[in-house]
Amino acid sequence: MRRAILAGKRSSIRVGLVLLLLMLAGLFQISRTEVSRADDDDGGPAGTKFSPEAAATFNKRCTACHTYGKGIKVGPDLKGVTERRKRDWLLKFIHASSNVIKSGDPIATALFSEYKKQRMPDWADLSDKQVHDILDYIAIGGPDIKPADERNAAVATAAETEMGRKLFYGHLSFRYGAQACVACHGVQGAGLRGGSLGPDLSNVYFRYQDIALTAFIRHPCFAWEQKISDGHYLTPKEGFALKAFLRMAALHQTADKHGDGNTLASGKYGAVGSRPKAGGTR
Repeated sequence: MRRAILAGKRSSIRVGLVLLLLMLAGLFQISRTEVSRADDDDGGPAGTKFSPEAAATFNKRCTACHTYGKGIKVGPDLKGVTERRKRDWLLKFIHASSNVIKSGDPIATALFSEYKKQRMPDWADLSDKQVHDILDYIAIGGPDIKPADERNAAVATAAETEMGRKLFYGHLSFRYGAQACVACHGVQGAGLRGGSLGPDLSNVYFRYQDIALTAFIRHPCFAWEQKISDGHYLTPKEGFALKAFLRMAALHQTADKHGDGNTLASGKYGAVGSRPKAGGTR
């Protein structure tokens, strides 16, 4: 009897250890997935990362009075400001420049005098972390860094274009839950019927070109997607991949008119950097 009880306890311990290992393995896999998905939000080239909120706040609040590397505007040029001033001083000044000036701080009073007594607004509504994120964004040259989706679609790799095709048709899900494009749109020669609520997008890249299409893709298409904010609609990588696919769709439509195009449904795009032949629609 005692042996049977001991054997049962050992068996239970072994089962418990196996379950614990499986749970740990699952948590590790989730962690790796989250890191992988976080990589989709790279704000700039070569893996340069910054807070999208910090970039948005900088563009909304700071650029009204400051430039970055373009000289004096209303206030001083902010390029290199994190090297010229100590971080704790910048934190206090951004939160309440009026208090720092009133305290007689020599740097603050000198700036106040130099810039015609134009006092910087007190951004007391920003948390310390938000201010530090903005300063980090400035320190890495954030205003000079182009988001991944601003790359020209002509430089897309075949893998990026294929990712765009899968996102368009819903074979891959958008990170923030946006609807697949095929729900409302179609592309000629793709072998799959798309929705008819929106226009056919076969030639949209040549109609609007790279910059305008980038700006459009960044925003939710319809009213029912307004629950998804602009900042969390598509990741920059998703936006670029879609743009690359739409460019390739336009190239194929032009090639098909001359009888030398390949079907988009195959997923084989030929030379990614190819251009439409003379006479193609733009």
